[in-house]
Amino acid sequence: MTPEQALCWLQQVGGELYQSRSADAGRTAWVAVVRTPRLAERRGKLIIALGSTMLEATAAAEDQWQKLWQDLGAAHQA
Repeated sequence: MTPEQALCWLQQVGGELYQSRSADAGRTAWVAVVRTPRLAERRGKLIIALGSTMLEATAAAEDQWQKLWQDLGAAHQA
């Protein structure tokens, strides 16, 4: 995933991206926040993914997003 693809995916799913800087160490942390849609009687879930880069945080959020949808699909097939 490229940075452009990451930002595009976040935009498609209505996600947000935040950057936090540590005052003492000068380090940067990235946080990707995504809410999954409500489906039938199941409430949406909030995904919060951390990373040392924008790309790392967004990829972690997408991984969680994909897993949630795969689990939902398996539950509907049972």
